[in-house]
Amino acid sequence: MHPINLRGSAWAEIVPAFADRFAIVPDMRGFGDSPPAEQYDIARWAKDCIDAVDRAGVDRFHAIGGSLGGAISVYLAAAEPKRVISVVAVGSQLYSRDPDNAAVLSTLEHHTVTEMFELVLPKYALAPNASAEVVAKAMALRNPNSKDDMRRVWRAACAADIRALVASVSCPVTVVTGEFDLTCPPAAGAEMAAMLHAPHVLLPGIGHLPMLEDPPALIAAIKAHLKRVEF
Repeated sequence: MHPINLRGSAWAEIVPAFADRFAIVPDMRGFGDSPPAEQYDIARWAKDCIDAVDRAGVDRFHAIGGSLGGAISVYLAAAEPKRVISVVAVGSQLYSRDPDNAAVLSTLEHHTVTEMFELVLPKYALAPNASAEVVAKAMALRNPNSKDDMRRVWRAACAADIRALVASVSCPVTVVTGEFDLTCPPAAGAEMAAMLHAPHVLLPGIGHLPMLEDPPALIAAIKAHLKRVEF
């Protein structure tokens, strides 16, 4: 599951490292090539993921999600315990520390969607030393939808709170956080890991989007997780 306001192809540099497996990387409603919707919430996004695996004929699966996708992965593990084998939550948290998402919504008041991403992505989503190439990758993957739809997506994502679900998660979980993640900071990742009785992996020198900033480091973390849980 992709991070908020990106798309499934954000995993393009991760999936080839798992060529012996079948991967599904959907664009959830309101993201990428999927159409916008009138309503968004974590339950609807989780249903999109279940619809995708059902359509592919997949019964049981590992759920790997970045940012909002990590929270959706935990939601799926609680809602579908017989289907979710394990969870990797990357740059994720149990609930938003900024439920109003002031930085994004206030920037949208005075700028276009593209300008908002140009201002917000480097500052909040990437490590301070992120290269121009990484910034360009993130910009190329940004959500193409309108201001109004962007606002609905952000508000729904920031309203997602999975604290009440963690007691229902029985599968193994690993939480991965970038050292310089300002959106879902290391303290939030550590709290998520503690609540889920999961290891917390800190990636040095990385911000909120390790799948773009340092694919080899994230691949190594996912492989270590799969080695731990598949026995």
